[in-house]
Amino acid sequence: MKPDTRKVRRFAVQLPTTFGDIAKKESGTVLNLSAQGCAMKAERIPAISTYVSLQVDLLNGTAPVDIELAGIRWVSGRRCGLEFIRISPEMLVRLRSFVALLENTP
Repeated sequence: MKPDTRKVRRFAVQLPTTFGDIAKKESGTVLNLSAQGCAMKAERIPAISTYVSLQVDLLNGTAPVDIELAGIRWVSGRRCGLEFIRISPEMLVRLRSFVALLENTP
């Protein structure tokens, strides 16, 4: 198993997500999350180096966080890792607030 080379800590979660492009959307589950990326599982995973938009439901009664552009960085079976590339300032604030909450939860 190769060492984790991420620059920021990811937090284990189970959050519903919708991802895809304009033509087709798929459903999945975010398995871990940071303000810079996530891992998710789904029935149909995009290929490495493709790009998708992503909506993550934070389950806190607010609207989902929209990630405008995310790149698929690795794929393993029905799991993949995504790097968040473009996210609006408002959505980034909401995402960082949620991650900070996870960081401070024992």
